[in-house]
Amino acid sequence: MIEYYKVIEVSKKLSILYFEDDINFQKETGSVFSELFLHVDLVSNAKDGLLKYMEYYKKENKFYDIVITDINMPIMNGVELCKKIYEIHKEQSIIVISAHDESEYLLELVNIGIEQFLIKPLDFDILLNVIYSCSSRINNSELKKNMKIIDLNYDFFWDREEKILLHKKKCVKLTKRESFIMELLIKNKNKISTYEEIINTIYDDPSLISNDSLKMLISRLRKKIPKQTLESIYGFGYRLIF
Repeated sequence: MIEYYKVIEVSKKLSILYFEDDINFQKETGSVFSELFLHVDLVSNAKDGLLKYMEYYKKENKFYDIVITDINMPIMNGVELCKKIYEIHKEQSIIVISAHDESEYLLELVNIGIEQFLIKPLDFDILLNVIYSCSSRINNSELKKNMKIIDLNYDFFWDREEKILLHKKKCVKLTKRESFIMELLIKNKNKISTYEEIINTIYDDPSLISNDSLKMLISRLRKKIPKQTLESIYGFGYRLIF
């Protein structure tokens, strides 16, 4: 269990938009979020929430740091909501909360890029861990956003401008496709880059590559980067952790 004060340390400057149509559950969970985050907005349906989402952007000149949404909502469900939000802001961090009988949505949600998937009833310790992980990633991303060189650990670095991999200040030779994959994985740091997303990144015509060919390409890339850095998520894709 992560200590509460550690969660607050990384979440206290962040903003969230929370979608939940169950008013009692919204009130209960919203009070927890109010202790953790600097700014919390609560909405009960997707239509109002999307309006609030854009109002916040126009007022603050930035998007919410985190969006948390239920799946089963009136007017528009959480899956369609996530798609709409990603059309507006592709890099949005989204946490989805679902009832047990809605877990069939998991694959689709992962494919469109959500950050985390939580099951009701919420386990408080798991919720804190997810918020800590998500908030830490956002804070680190902000620090690194304007950095030219990304530290991948173990004396490996990625030069964002030159798009080259360095090890102990020496260039590691990558193929053009390996470079494209690295750029995508770093962009999606700690998030899953789906098979489809990777294939679309490296090929204009996705039909030109098979799953076996992609696995071979990833296997060759693994040999050139730090061990345990590239995680395979069975059935979904890959995630770069650093």
